Amino acid sequence: MKQLRDLLKDHDQTEEICIEYELHLSDLLEDILLEKQCIEKEAMIAVVERLGSPEEIAALYQEELTMTAKKTQWNFFFANLLFFVGGIGLTVIYHHLSNPTISKLWLFLTSIPFFLILLYLFFWLLLGYEVGKEFGLGGKKLLMRTFVVSLVPNLLLMCFVVFKIIPLSVFDPLLTPKFILICIFFTIILYPICFLAFRFGTTRSI
Repeated sequence: MKQLRDLLKDHDQTEEICIEYELHLSDLLEDILLEKQCIEKEAMIAVVERLGSPEEIAALYQEELTMTAKKTQWNFFFANLLFFVGGIGLTVIYHHLSNPTISKLWLFLTSIPFFLILLYLFFWLLLGYEVGKEFGLGGKKLLMRTFVVSLVPNLLLMCFVVFKIIPLSVFDPLLTPKFILICIFFTIILYPICFLAFRFGTTRSI
């Protein structure tokens, strides 16, 4: 752990990363001691083989990951923006073009609102999991940045609807007052859900 701290001395989350890895190390060491009934020295060798050497762990958090972090952030931002723009585009086309196919698609999508919510929740679960898996415990700030940047279009649309800048009739029959409240509730719990997926992802990264 001292070696890992020395290798990560320039990282802005050194203590947090080391504390978390120390917990993982202790838990894993205890599991191996119980499982293999070996001495602690042998168990520690198995722990290092499974977790990686301090050099390998530190390598996950070096500066060369900066570009990958930015790429991950913008990939999720544009994926969310695609959902957003696609929904707006479909709404505009539905209200301005009399196309049977578009009308059927609109009626189908507005008939499954809760499935759409679950699908969207899966997107945020995937975001948290992928950031945790790819960047480990050092990805918490990246997760927060990506979450905030990706959520901006959604919050803007929600404000426009709640304050009636955009009339509800535009989204008939999808946006009932009850459904709007449900959307607000799920928006509030998005980050906790995303963070839980992130924590699960960090266990896969090691």
